[in-house]
Amino acid sequence: MAASERLLLEQSEDSHSYGAIIDAIVEAETLGFHSIFLAEHHFTGEAQVSASMNLLACLVAETSTIRLGTGVIVIPWHNPVLLAGQATTVDVLSNGRFYFGVGKGYRPREFEGFCIPIQKSTARFEESMTLIKKSLSSNEQFSFHSNRWNFEDVVVEPPPVQKPHPPIWLAAGRPDSLRYAANSGYSLLLDQFATFDVTLERFAIYREAIKASGKFK
Repeated sequence: MAASERLLLEQSEDSHSYGAIIDAIVEAETLGFHSIFLAEHHFTGEAQVSASMNLLACLVAETSTIRLGTGVIVIPWHNPVLLAGQATTVDVLSNGRFYFGVGKGYRPREFEGFCIPIQKSTARFEESMTLIKKSLSSNEQFSFHSNRWNFEDVVVEPPPVQKPHPPIWLAAGRPDSLRYAANSGYSLLLDQFATFDVTLERFAIYREAIKASGKFK
């Protein structure tokens, strides 16, 4: 088989996979499911979703009640202001059905592909999330300056439907990440591969951190 024929076959299989995803989510809404979350992955060669915001924008037109979330966007790979604009756009198009699921990432190959040291993922994530939340909730121009980002007199448009911003969900598993999620007021996305006992243990840490913070009822 020629290289061009293989490429066309792979593109056809990818297109079929996306169509199947859309059909499955439309059916899930019909069956009464509350929400779906789309993961972001790159460089696998296995037709995984690499542009989840784009796919969610397509799903907005195919659905009317199911909540649409990212599960997750890997924050260290993205420009936070551009990402905030994509998030608010999906929130507006869906009339407030968007869940903003975020994470630090964990696959070394993906970080290598983006030329970003995985050792810096936590610092990049926390700094970007500060800027993203400011971008999502500011109705007026603002400035932001840090080690990595410098923005002067910017405002993200359109403003989100959900106030002060779409609900943020954090993928977390380690105790420090679970406590960070609780202290930041984020909902929790737990590892789908964890055992039941591990899941209960992680959720207990998260709940205790919420109680200890005194910030949330």
